[in-house]
Amino acid sequence: MVKAGAACLDITPPLGTPMPGLFHERRAEVIHHPLLVKSFVFERDGAGIAVVVCDLIGVKRTYLDQAKARIAETVGLAPDRVLICCTHTHTGAQTGEDAYTSFVIERIADVVRLAWEERQTAEIGWGCGREDRVVFNRRYRMVDGQVRTNPGIGNPDVVKPVGPIDPEVGTLCLRQPGGETIGLLANYSLHYVGGGDHQRAISADYFGFFAQFIQRLQGETFVVALSNGACGDINNVNVLGNFRPKNDRYQHTARVAALVAAAGFWAWNEMTFVGDVPLGAEMEEVVLKRRARPSEADLARVREIEAQKNSIMSERAFVRRVLRRMADVPEDVPTWVQVLRIGDLGLVGVPGELLVELGLEIKQHSPFGHTMVLELANDSVGYLPNRRAFEEGGYEPEASLFCPGVGEQIVNTALTLLNRLHNSQPLDK
Repeated sequence: MVKAGAACLDITPPLGTPMPGLFHERRAEVIHHPLLVKSFVFERDGAGIAVVVCDLIGVKRTYLDQAKARIAETVGLAPDRVLICCTHTHTGAQTGEDAYTSFVIERIADVVRLAWEERQTAEIGWGCGREDRVVFNRRYRMVDGQVRTNPGIGNPDVVKPVGPIDPEVGTLCLRQPGGETIGLLANYSLHYVGGGDHQRAISADYFGFFAQFIQRLQGETFVVALSNGACGDINNVNVLGNFRPKNDRYQHTARVAALVAAAGFWAWNEMTFVGDVPLGAEMEEVVLKRRARPSEADLARVREIEAQKNSIMSERAFVRRVLRRMADVPEDVPTWVQVLRIGDLGLVGVPGELLVELGLEIKQHSPFGHTMVLELANDSVGYLPNRRAFEEGGYEPEASLFCPGVGEQIVNTALTLLNRLHNSQPLDK
């Protein structure tokens, strides 16, 4: 029989904390939503696995490795059996060599320990719903043949999107045998949906609203986390439409969350629950090759833009991309690809912002009946495009630190691990 538990802790930072996610520096002035860290643990025959979801834009491997080491000390779960991911909220807190990050590391360890101590005999169910009205591929072919990211709503030079979407709302539910809900972990490929006019308001974005809404639908209180899927080129902006929905009071953020919650609720009420399923974990270190540093022409253009009193957003984005590629990053970047198994459900942890087409490829070729791809897992290495995107150009490949082929490398490793885990223990054992 499987035992499971779930727990939640607050990781809201103090006011004044730096907030990443935009093209300018800012610090927290208001708390709209608390930031939370949530954990889900599963145990069968003494062997366990854990999934942790943090309301943060992303956390580097060095800090998450420290959190896993603490979990190994306090709970006894080895690092390869713990998947830690971030939602990618753009109104969260910055992490680095500071007191706040040290606090987050301890909170991650604590939330897994709390869930582990609360584990109980449980039934597990999984499935997926569908919501395609609020996701759009943000890369577009223009009339001049070029590919641009976020070319602007109603832009007459837009021809069509160059990539797909992934409308699946993956849903995993834990409950007491025939009884109350213990926790729910969902997964959806949507970059983020911020909200409000106050850019300095700490918020869990639509991920926080989702957790509120699905509990209301069920009429219970339990631990809920919405993890982010492969969404490096996906957002909620309908460029082919003629207006952007009003969101000065989080109206659109809440609406998107409600639609996704309804799809998850639909999947939840169709799933079959079982009390005994195989559990497993595989994790492999991969080495990503850094691309060449910026050219002298790019650096000259950066100097021109920085000398201007007023620059447009695309120019500021260009500066940010070039400066990012000048960062002190080694030629070889080691990171993690991880797979967990819960019955016929595979969870894939990828270390950055994977383009949606790559996530769909993992799902299509996975040996499991259902597969969720959780991005920004165990690391935060930035954009992971496919080769075609590197050929086409646009923001995502330009912002990536890595050479073409990095996305396919992640996919191939993930599929190898999925097949290894699937073959190691038949579903009926």
